[in-house]
Amino acid sequence: MDSLRLNTKFIGFDGVIGRRDYLLNIAYINIIASLAALPVTWYLFSNLESLEKLLDIGKLYGELPLGLMLWNILALAFFSFTKISNIIRRTNDILGKANNVINVILSILLLCGVFGIFFMPIAVLAIFAVINTVISLVLFFKKGKVTGKMPYDFIKDFNWGAFFGTWLWGLFNSSYKTLWMLLLGLTPAGLYYAVVCGLKGNEWAYKGKKWESDEKFKKSQDLQTIIFVILKVVILPMIYVLLVIAFVLCLVFAFSGTNDGDTVSGKNPEATVKFMNAAEKFTTFYSTIYFEKYEISEDENKFYVLPSDWAGYSFGDKRDLLENAATTSAMQKLKKNPNGHYSKMTELPKTKIYSTKNNELLGEFIRDKSIDSKDVDFKTALKAAISAYKFYKPTEK
Repeated sequence: MDSLRLNTKFIGFDGVIGRRDYLLNIAYINIIASLAALPVTWYLFSNLESLEKLLDIGKLYGELPLGLMLWNILALAFFSFTKISNIIRRTNDILGKANNVINVILSILLLCGVFGIFFMPIAVLAIFAVINTVISLVLFFKKGKVTGKMPYDFIKDFNWGAFFGTWLWGLFNSSYKTLWMLLLGLTPAGLYYAVVCGLKGNEWAYKGKKWESDEKFKKSQDLQTIIFVILKVVILPMIYVLLVIAFVLCLVFAFSGTNDGDTVSGKNPEATVKFMNAAEKFTTFYSTIYFEKYEISEDENKFYVLPSDWAGYSFGDKRDLLENAATTSAMQKLKKNPNGHYSKMTELPKTKIYSTKNNELLGEFIRDKSIDSKDVDFKTALKAAISAYKFYKPTEK
């Protein structure tokens, strides 16, 4: 029957597709989709005024410029079309026949989950996300009635060495397609490409060079799997931890007393002053890079930025700038009054960011004092915390 023929193409509605090829196509689809989503994601976070707005996804997408809106719709349409074509073939394989009713239901669920961002509340979207996740797991783990009867081929086994080692593994196996990881690894597509490397690893390595026998090929890949798993899971994390420890120790030794062994804990005033001066110089230098000028007083800390720069910053960048301004303010005040109780948290509500062109307010931190009540639940407190950062679009760039 034509409906049960093997069809591993990237796009196709007829035939069946096995678990390995299905996952491979889905990984390719997600790579394309994540790269296509970068312009929209960048715009949204660059113009995000409050994390609270993330709770209203539909309104957020509705504020996109027309060009980005069309681009996003086309990207979602491509994602849906290609994924549905693979879901239908995978369902045919699991059922052992084409069932149009089930295929239509699964397609509708996917479309609601994808395009629901424009009209559904976030709670409903979360439900569809859970349903689609469960369906995806079933489609992957359920053995097909058609492809399950096909002969075993070790070339199609998942290569964990290629998954963990990616481009480095590729150099050892003359598989230079893995070098794409050096670029994709800088984007959300990196994880999906690592899956592609794992799925295609055996095939690439087997064709990359001549092997004396299949057994030697398998032993070589098993050994490389052990090496790259240890490298990625054990050695690299240990190196990161040791670097952090070394950095902390350097700070301790640099700002600690040398005569009596007292550290920057108040027992050695000279070390404390030295540490505070170094920290103050660092924060001041950082501030001069991003702020045109600033005015610090007891009641308000004013920091000025170019509105054109501010418009290009993401929400995270704006939050970091506001927090750095608060830290700079605390350091400046501590320098004048070492016995004062100043910190980033005490200065954050007093710190505001203004435009250098027209002095309009661009950023501030407004804390909802009602969360101090003992009766406030966690959800309310969390919502108040994420909505405390207020950022505004400059009217003049």
